[in-house]
Amino acid sequence: MNKTPSIEFVLHGKVDGVEITPKTIGLSQFNEFNQQVEAFISGSQKLKLDQAHVEIDKSSYLLRVLLPVVVAASIETDLKLMARQDVLGELDYKRAEIIQKWQARAKNNPDLNYEVRSSNHELAGFQINQRTDYRVGAIVPWVAVEKYLFGQIMDIGGVQKANIHLKLDRGGKTVIIGSSQGYLREQTPKIYHKALLHVGAQQHHQTGELRNV
Repeated sequence: MNKTPSIEFVLHGKVDGVEITPKTIGLSQFNEFNQQVEAFISGSQKLKLDQAHVEIDKSSYLLRVLLPVVVAASIETDLKLMARQDVLGELDYKRAEIIQKWQARAKNNPDLNYEVRSSNHELAGFQINQRTDYRVGAIVPWVAVEKYLFGQIMDIGGVQKANIHLKLDRGGKTVIIGSSQGYLREQTPKIYHKALLHVGAQQHHQTGELRNV
């Protein structure tokens, strides 16, 4: 009988000299770590986790997540890559963001370290502490692009940051496009009208997702 695949996320260390355990972990740290684990598992694909189940262990703060096979397979692809430290450009970018957050926290607090391990014994798992150096290698994940985006303008303006909310005709996703108040004043785009916008952005080389538009 096959066991349900699982991945363990462990937060080791001390806060104010007190060892982190399920009984001593602070509410803010508890919420932050659990949310980061969820973001790591779901990734940029936003994998559905309704069928994932959680167990909390007594040692340190250990969160064991029992996963559907399809979800586990997606994560294991990235776990194999974590054997190298110049890997951040090749990971699912949401998982890479979590790795960077954990590494930054560990470098600022030598008492903290993070560990991820799988029930699949063919995977080594990995740890993050003040000495790790996970980074972008030869593959740069985000590249500068220029694009034309066509859709319906849903909102314009902003008190501090001027932008346009454009609902794309293809796919229906709403993209927030940064601009300046002066530029928008000159262009006078009309809300709820269709528009073709020439934008600069960064695009992920694997997913095609845009950021900093």
